[in-house]
Amino acid sequence: MIILDVNKLKKSFGFGLLLDDISFSLNEGEKVALIGENGSGKSTLLKMIAHLEKYDSGSISIKKNAVVEYLEQGDVADSRTGHVIGVLRSAFSNVIAMADKLHDYEMAMKEEKDDEKLEKLIIKYSNLQEKFASIGGYDMDMQINVVVNGLQIDRQLLDRDFNSLSGGERTLINLARILLRKPDLLLLDEPTNHLDISRIEWLEKFIRDYKGTVIIVSHDRYFLDKVVNKVIELNDKHIKIYFGNYTSFVEQKENEEVKEFQIYKVQQKKIEEMEKAIKRLKEWGKMADNPTFFRRAKAIQSNLDRLRETAIDRPKPKKELPINFVATSRGSQEVVRINNLDLTIGNKQLLNKAKCLILNQEKVAIIGENGTGKSTLIKNITDNSNPSIQLGRQQKIGYLSQIIEFTDNNAKLLDYFREETNEDEEHARSILFNFQFFKNDMIKRVGVLSGGEKLRLKLAILLQQKINLLILDEPTNHIDIETREILEDTLSKFQGTLIFVSHDRYFINKLANKIIEFHNKKLYTFNGNYDEYLLDRDNIHLKY
Repeated sequence: MIILDVNKLKKSFGFGLLLDDISFSLNEGEKVALIGENGSGKSTLLKMIAHLEKYDSGSISIKKNAVVEYLEQGDVADSRTGHVIGVLRSAFSNVIAMADKLHDYEMAMKEEKDDEKLEKLIIKYSNLQEKFASIGGYDMDMQINVVVNGLQIDRQLLDRDFNSLSGGERTLINLARILLRKPDLLLLDEPTNHLDISRIEWLEKFIRDYKGTVIIVSHDRYFLDKVVNKVIELNDKHIKIYFGNYTSFVEQKENEEVKEFQIYKVQQKKIEEMEKAIKRLKEWGKMADNPTFFRRAKAIQSNLDRLRETAIDRPKPKKELPINFVATSRGSQEVVRINNLDLTIGNKQLLNKAKCLILNQEKVAIIGENGTGKSTLIKNITDNSNPSIQLGRQQKIGYLSQIIEFTDNNAKLLDYFREETNEDEEHARSILFNFQFFKNDMIKRVGVLSGGEKLRLKLAILLQQKINLLILDEPTNHIDIETREILEDTLSKFQGTLIFVSHDRYFINKLANKIIEFHNKKLYTFNGNYDEYLLDRDNIHLKY
């Protein structure tokens, strides 16, 4: 049965049309990915479905009495007050109201002296009690515990005031509340932000088992592969629907692009032949002074005009950075050796007698739960000040932090790049062009760049330093799928050693040939990518 029907939806902003003639319908139980470039209107479409934003024309129809919940992306203002446990329990407002009614009946039955009236109260109480049990009224605390444990919410948070939480904590609690609500239509905007891998794996299973309909905006391709059975691509104001998970969508898209390019080549060849035929006929008409040739040329010209009107444009090539990282030198075979490392922050011990070895040209993913010390470890490696961490000879490090910052946010992009690299203007423009920065980009203030633009600029600067050890902390945060794919392609060409912290399992699979996992204050090493690591994860933990 259809739960959502979107028909001929249009939405404009001040800069022009954002969404045009958007139409699709979803059945109950479908799990759908909504994908597209940043700024294409994905979040706006979710908000319109949730009736949080107006649209210009068209219609959105939702099944009568269907419950809709929307998880907004990022740290947003929230009017909720009170303790966190109260926020979670608010998901059971109908259960709580029914429990209050049951309590009222209990009090009334205790005070009622009239047998006939008492019997009627008992019947009402029994009927309500049966309904209460059917909606899981007696399981409320158990359901809360399941979600709290699954999302690994610190129990100490439950007694804190909701508004005292950090942005990431509030988002996590809101996600838990929405999941407990069990809406008929669940709208999730980047639900895996702020979640480590173990939390994401739990959320994947929850959504797979979920009986409601789910629409997900996410840049986490591995997550989408695990949970969705339909993909709606939003591109250039319009949508196209694909059946299957994310990988299936990519395959279908690539096949479409191949076919489209073949059609384009056939059409262009036909246009070229018709142009040559028209030219020949006109020449023959002049030579023979015969109007028949001109009439035939005119007829072909009419057909050519019609063909040009319907011909497809040249397919856009896949974006990539036409560059190659060249390490300044090979350096020693042992790049990083960690031996008996004790790592603490304040009174919290992160690592105890930890060991690992990273060799030249390895691509190493560092994984683990939030707060276990991954970022702290790579900062210790880059600082090269801990005696338990030994760097090999001739290691020139390039480091990209989790939060990309610039020394002068007001500096113009071209000026900042030249200041950091000492390049002349002509060469600087050429390099930046390779990183997809064009004429109008050169005067942008670096502080207002998008996440993807900041990443490309930092990579452009690092490239000029001829590094042989590249260390990245959550490099795929705040960038869309297309930019992630560009980054993957670029890093795969790096000839030095790559160490990166990431929760993006798709990204890890593409690049890593070694996994180092934080677990129980130790470092566990596995040779292979993430999928290979998963197959042997339990055995790895038992070996140590």
